[in-house]
Amino acid sequence: MTPPLPFQYHSRMMSATWKDLFAGRRELLKTGEGAAVFRQYELFSAGSAPKVVDPKIKEIPIYENGEELIDLKTIFDPRIGMMPNPVKPFGSPDCNSGLANASKLRQGIFLRLEKMADALDVLAPSFGFEAGQIGIKIFEGLRDLSTQKTLYDRKLAEILSLSPELSLEEAHQETCKWVSPVENNIPVHSTGAAVDIRLWDNYSRAFLDLGPFGVIWGPNPHAPTFSEGIARSQKLNRLYGAMSAARAGLTNYFYEYWHFSSGDRYDAWFHQKPHAIYHSAILKPSVHRVN
Repeated sequence: MTPPLPFQYHSRMMSATWKDLFAGRRELLKTGEGAAVFRQYELFSAGSAPKVVDPKIKEIPIYENGEELIDLKTIFDPRIGMMPNPVKPFGSPDCNSGLANASKLRQGIFLRLEKMADALDVLAPSFGFEAGQIGIKIFEGLRDLSTQKTLYDRKLAEILSLSPELSLEEAHQETCKWVSPVENNIPVHSTGAAVDIRLWDNYSRAFLDLGPFGVIWGPNPHAPTFSEGIARSQKLNRLYGAMSAARAGLTNYFYEYWHFSSGDRYDAWFHQKPHAIYHSAILKPSVHRVN
């Protein structure tokens, strides 16, 4: 029997579409994490990926479990850390958000990040890396509602400016793909159940290239995890991150490849859980102003 071709050969020869990329990795997709990511791809491709304010998401009940918040600034983990501090809040996609609560997460989310770091090692050979090479850098975890509203209002204004033909409701629906509203809604970042991450290459001392990061610095048409208009290498890196996160029990938000959560309504919907377990944490508004 002819032995299977090495991963590196496949990655050079296959076409750049997600469909072909998955077709070339059938063995990986047989795993639980591979199957979960492929199901997300199928939902997104079929136009069935809901926004965070979709009625099917918002109708899921939340029963707060009282789990404590932990602060990454007080924990030393060589594989999980905050991105550098910015000059001003939200000053750069290469820095953390710069807000006081950005380093806080529910304890259960941190434990899943530890499992994700382990999964990055397990899956590394399948994606051309070595165990210990890729780590996790945090942009933001917890976010207060005042800051959330500011970011929503700013994104809404941006969309209306770029697409003045849209009605206010249409612009609202588009905004909700990228920034969760605070009215009649529980933004997941306000619960401590969500985390925005970038992958870090410890060998090159640089962020792993998964395509443009973030949507708060302007439009990012390639933010959705399964965007086609990115390089094959970027798709492979996204698949690597998404599968590692899924192996750890973290659920990716279809429209933002960097956003993962567990125990929130979106996670409950995707995994068909009866309820979410994290409600908005009690927070004072951020002492920093978002300009």
